[in-house]
Amino acid sequence: MKEYEYRRRLFYSFCPEWNFSDDIRNFEGTVFDESTKVEDAITYLLDGTSYLRFPGTARAVAIAAAIIVSKEFGEDFFEVLNDPNLMNGYDPHFVTYDQDKETYDAIMAAVPEDKINWESERMNITNILIREEYMLDEKGLEMLPRK
Repeated sequence: MKEYEYRRRLFYSFCPEWNFSDDIRNFEGTVFDESTKVEDAITYLLDGTSYLRFPGTARAVAIAAAIIVSKEFGEDFFEVLNDPNLMNGYDPHFVTYDQDKETYDAIMAAVPEDKINWESERMNITNILIREEYMLDEKGLEMLPRK
């Protein structure tokens, strides 16, 4: 088992109630539009305004998670994006890279990693939540066993 997988499993074993999605369908204003998923993901990565538009948001968050995990744990970005457990089963709109290469490639061509606006409100929240889930921040690290 890879370290990032171990940390994610450990996090959820300590926090089984933690579920950011809280049933995405119950958020007021949520839109489900398969035809705009590329545009919605692009907007999410650039300014976060499409955060209630699925499945585009799911693709954007998966890209963000794969970037963070690959950098922090020295993993291959595409292997991480192909991990069916990347979103821990909480996002019903998440699919792996191999399941939707065309969409992911279009998003990443339009918004290369160095163009992602990590400072936007929504991307900042996304970053914080991913870092917590993979125990990369102080709050998440508090859960790791200490000697």
